[in-house]
Amino acid sequence: MNLDRFDVGFGYEKIFNLTEMQLTRRTILHSATALAGFGILSSKQGHTQLSSSIDLQNPEDNVVAFAKLAGSLKPESVHYFYSGTIYGMTPEESHALFDYSGVMKFVWKPIGDNSYHYRMFDIGYFSDLLTGSPLDDFKNPYTNEIIRVLQPRAGPYDFSAKPQLLDWRQSGDQLWISNSEGIQMPNRLDPKDWPLGSTGKMINFRYIFGYRGKLSNIEDKERTNVSSLQFFSELSPWYPFLRMGQRPGFNYWSLQGNKINSLSDVAPETLTYI
Repeated sequence: MNLDRFDVGFGYEKIFNLTEMQLTRRTILHSATALAGFGILSSKQGHTQLSSSIDLQNPEDNVVAFAKLAGSLKPESVHYFYSGTIYGMTPEESHALFDYSGVMKFVWKPIGDNSYHYRMFDIGYFSDLLTGSPLDDFKNPYTNEIIRVLQPRAGPYDFSAKPQLLDWRQSGDQLWISNSEGIQMPNRLDPKDWPLGSTGKMINFRYIFGYRGKLSNIEDKERTNVSSLQFFSELSPWYPFLRMGQRPGFNYWSLQGNKINSLSDVAPETLTYI
């Protein structure tokens, strides 16, 4: 199957209405992450010295390395399959709540001045920890309430990659980049109106997002797009559909993925869902 024909660009209006049970935390988090520009292209903090034919003390080489690793130097769609687990933490206990898997689509294109534009779409689903099946409902281990699970789709979101020095790390032929961002924003769910769905007037979360690949592939001038691994973790307030209100605690995401060349690289159960 041709991945360029695989479109996951769905608008929120198709699945979200402004009700407590239909507005998921992932909608809010995707929006905030978009405002942060994905956080990946923050300038260096303690830049690592590297031995490479690519000069990572040169801002233009930095953006070329990032574009190859995360996306592509030429106009094309790049896809990632990812999966992982979402946990719940309170001062008294912690639980693995459900797994989460999905596919991201990034549409890359050069825009001149050694810069790139890329548009992101994301479709994923919460799944049972034991069976891997998409969840329709879920027993909250903290409240023992059976709750409806809402499966999100997100995008499009637009980003840019411009020449600047980035914070790279190296081990042998492995090169990676990551960034941590903390974001605080007003909660669209007022706790007076949504006492179970809202965690308060403000939401505060932190995420770490990055990519890893082979330096030798990035150095290859014949390659415009190289294989890469993707990693993502996040600390966030309770998701509204968990109906935890302002109970002390938070959700923790741990996801890993990789750039894929065809839909055959996607796990069968995820491919069936999407």
